[in-house]
Amino acid sequence: MFRMSDAWMARLKDPQPWSAPRPLPQPATAGDICVRLYQQGDGPALFAAIDDRREALLPWMAWASSDPRRVDDSIFYVERCRRAYEKADCLDFPMAILDASSGAVLGGTGLHEIVPDLRQAEIGYWVRGTHQGKGICTRAIGALISAGLRPTEEGGWGLRRILIFNDVENVASRRVCVKLGLRLEMRMQKDRYLDSYRDTLGFAVLADEWDFEHNRTKPGTAGQN
Repeated sequence: MFRMSDAWMARLKDPQPWSAPRPLPQPATAGDICVRLYQQGDGPALFAAIDDRREALLPWMAWASSDPRRVDDSIFYVERCRRAYEKADCLDFPMAILDASSGAVLGGTGLHEIVPDLRQAEIGYWVRGTHQGKGICTRAIGALISAGLRPTEEGGWGLRRILIFNDVENVASRRVCVKLGLRLEMRMQKDRYLDSYRDTLGFAVLADEWDFEHNRTKPGTAGQN
């Protein structure tokens, strides 16, 4: 069996692979919106956000059809996240979207599927049913991308590349990517099943394409509107 040499394998990896900054970065904010890691005590507010017109999260957030069903489920989830954050090998950082003034949970997001050798992460998101259509998600994800791509020495997560995937029929989710000027890089044909086989759109942005001051891509970047 053919095996690549260690020298060749090293060429396939960033010489400075990503690792979670310690301490973990502070919350990201955009006006009245805050995005931060889950904290002790968030469980009841998280459950209330999910259960607030739960049907509005479907069909895209399939988990909402069955989980969480009780406040205790969300309390357990938050505690599990908090414990995972502290592990040196953690590659998944779920976060809450909050009203910066009241602290009310407005939705969820996070940096997921982190690939250290590529310094890359995926972002997903949802907004509670009664607060959809108000631009909350666009502001929150713009702030999170800024935090994710900002160098660790400047208080960020130190990532190089961020991806967002949408079901082709999820117009609201795609609109967030378009408003932020992300680049449409792929359309995967019939790669997921939700009542029928559906396409997935993949958007991306690199750190050197991002305007940190305005929480969106720089003018002239592919995908910029």
